[in-house]
Amino acid sequence: MLSSELESVMHLMSDYPAQWAVCGGWALDLFLNRVTRSHKDIDLSILRKDQALIQAHMNGWTLEIAHQGQMFPWKNGQIIELPMHTIWCRHPNHDPDFVEFLLDEADNTHYRFRHNPAIKAEFNQAFLTSPSGVPILAPEIVLLYKAKRPQVENTPTDFAHILPHLSNHQCEWLHSGLQQQHGTHPWLHTLESISQ
Repeated sequence: MLSSELESVMHLMSDYPAQWAVCGGWALDLFLNRVTRSHKDIDLSILRKDQALIQAHMNGWTLEIAHQGQMFPWKNGQIIELPMHTIWCRHPNHDPDFVEFLLDEADNTHYRFRHNPAIKAEFNQAFLTSPSGVPILAPEIVLLYKAKRPQVENTPTDFAHILPHLSNHQCEWLHSGLQQQHGTHPWLHTLESISQ
């Protein structure tokens, strides 16, 4: 299941001293333990409170803050605040030579959805280990992020592939999150139909 790029990222993060997880499309495929589509890169979730740790861990890489279509150098010791949350990392001698980190919100006991901190999950629900041993962000949380743009390429098929494999609790969490974040959403009817 693990591509050479994923194995390389696992090695890169092996001695990182805090919580991290693959997120985005790769997290969904890792959850399923099969590759359902191609992926342009590997996205990693870390907690915003640990950003100084990741900056030190990625020493030697070129680190930039990506925000609203612009790039800014991430200066040593600079604290990244909301709404900024994306870090691009490049290293010409590393494979992969590009890794994207997403800063996620948390308090002492819960993961908080970045776009609406009222939506939360306990850490052991938010961060899972895939069948191949890779830390991943839970699929229902990945889908809630993707739900912002439900018609974007890959998003409908990601939802269709994952839905049959979600537990009742995961479906209920996603349903609740969609209602809180969007009010109405095309996925709500599907989630309601399988819970009946």
